Amino acid sequence: MKTIHPTKFEKNCHSDVDMNLLTKLVLVVAFVLSFSTVANGAVANMQQSFELKPGWNAIYVELEPNQNRIEDIFSGIPIKSVWRWIPDKLGGDFIQDPAEGLLSVDGWFGYFPEPRPEAFLTNLYTITANTAYLVYLDDNTNRNISISGKPVFKGIRWRPNGFTLTGLPVDSSQSPSFADYFSLSQAHQGQPIYRLTEAGAWEQVSNPLTETIKSGEAYWIYTEGNSSYTGLINIKLQQGESLEYRTMFTELDFMISNSSDVTNFIRIDRVGGVSMPMKFLNVDTETGEEAWPVLPASRILELAPGEDQIIKFAVDRTSFTEERMEQIFSISNEQGVRYLLHAGANTIQPLALPTRNMLKRGITEVPMPEAGLWAGTVQVLGVSEAQRNGVEPTPVGKPFAFRVLIHVDATGTARLLKNVVQMWQEGTYTPSATNPEFLEVDVPGNYVLITDDSLIPNYAGISVRNGQLAGLRYSTIGYDFLGDELEMAGEFSVASSLTASLLVDSDLPTNPFYHKYHPDHDNLDAQFLNFKQEAFQVTREMQFQFSPNNPRYPEIQDPPSWGSQQMGGVFRESISGLHKNTIFIEGEFRLQRVAATAVLNQ
Repeated sequence: MKTIHPTKFEKNCHSDVDMNLLTKLVLVVAFVLSFSTVANGAVANMQQSFELKPGWNAIYVELEPNQNRIEDIFSGIPIKSVWRWIPDKLGGDFIQDPAEGLLSVDGWFGYFPEPRPEAFLTNLYTITANTAYLVYLDDNTNRNISISGKPVFKGIRWRPNGFTLTGLPVDSSQSPSFADYFSLSQAHQGQPIYRLTEAGAWEQVSNPLTETIKSGEAYWIYTEGNSSYTGLINIKLQQGESLEYRTMFTELDFMISNSSDVTNFIRIDRVGGVSMPMKFLNVDTETGEEAWPVLPASRILELAPGEDQIIKFAVDRTSFTEERMEQIFSISNEQGVRYLLHAGANTIQPLALPTRNMLKRGITEVPMPEAGLWAGTVQVLGVSEAQRNGVEPTPVGKPFAFRVLIHVDATGTARLLKNVVQMWQEGTYTPSATNPEFLEVDVPGNYVLITDDSLIPNYAGISVRNGQLAGLRYSTIGYDFLGDELEMAGEFSVASSLTASLLVDSDLPTNPFYHKYHPDHDNLDAQFLNFKQEAFQVTREMQFQFSPNNPRYPEIQDPPSWGSQQMGGVFRESISGLHKNTIFIEGEFRLQRVAATAVLNQ
């Protein structure tokens, strides 16, 4: 086990460009950290506050500042310097000879405010989340600073066989001891931890069983070997460093693990109350039935030792009151560990004027909220008995399904499609205004939807097939009509309906009465030279009646994406020409938005 000499470490912290002055300093560090929420419309922010004492302060910033420049954060505060340690090696020791100052030591970056003479030596300019800083307050009274921003979920990157300068994610009202926090980490048990005392010296924590961790305080912590330890709670996100519900995402998973050796109650709180409309997946353990109730302000999970639980949260975009809405969560346990998690989502389409990029692509209208490509299925549940001249559908022995493709453009016009290919349109570039030798993006690339196959060579593929880029094709064999698209009547929206009239002409290849090689049904005369209609025309009248609620489970909460990403309702159809009597069909349909592109054949 490595140990360090406190006086050497103290010198390392005191190193600065003015060594004569530093030899006379009495270093005191103490600060009070508090979190508060900031209301700013639908944007979720928090504030982390520090009380800086004269001399050195070791702080741990947990938020990504909205204004991250050091000179803005410490504006009006008489600081002498701010330091961040960014080692370029994973191993090694942090003890360095301070004779040349921290700027001459690999891994140390500093900020010196104007008009200090050493300001030109600055090589640190911003404050970032989950980072420790040494701040020297050049004053004889306490000063307060507040950092407003959002949490960024990121585990600590422990330096193997070395020290890491970091804070720990704990609850300021229920802080655990160092021994409790690292009780299940073999890489940290019994290893030295140093904290900056009020006497101004880096001093080893002598009794980890009784000394508690302070939220927002930075420590030097030694790790023996490799470690990915995250405390008594382990959280794994599905992707990224937050719950960001991008354009087509409605539901996101994350996993919470009880890393302790006792049953644990883990609490998930909406910080600052309910901001963003959200739901959560609730599964009945006895029946397996799924429901999506509204996510409350607080939830408590009971996890056995070592138990993992998948949490599924979803955004309810139909209840959004702003184009973008956000929420911050606090995830804590009974041992005082506390993590902050940010969530955010935009509406599917802009709610204001067309953006510059939309205008450059020729889109002059703001797309309707439902614009895009919708793919789904029709479940046929009942068919009338035509041989008995029946007009009321009777239940079928076994339901059957066929695929449906509907595109909604920027104006809300819906079109029934048979085939559509999703491709990629490359962006355009222009010489940079600052350096013409380099190119910068003029119009970003975007996805396109193609129903005219002759246009496919004009675009790039979006998936790899047999080693080559190819488009993503959606198609159906459930119906046919002349042309590539069929405009529908009505409105594609909740509680409205759409209708489509399909004419299956006598010479359409999919006409059931047309047989190209049968002399009685090939639509040719006896000499096989001239057209002679032999196949009957078939007319299909389809109706899609949208339901404001999920009709499959009317007694429980709607799925979170219902009305924004999912649509459905009752399907009805009448078929004439297939039988001497009209056939009536009834069932249900479900549609899922698979692309938000509002233009066909762009």
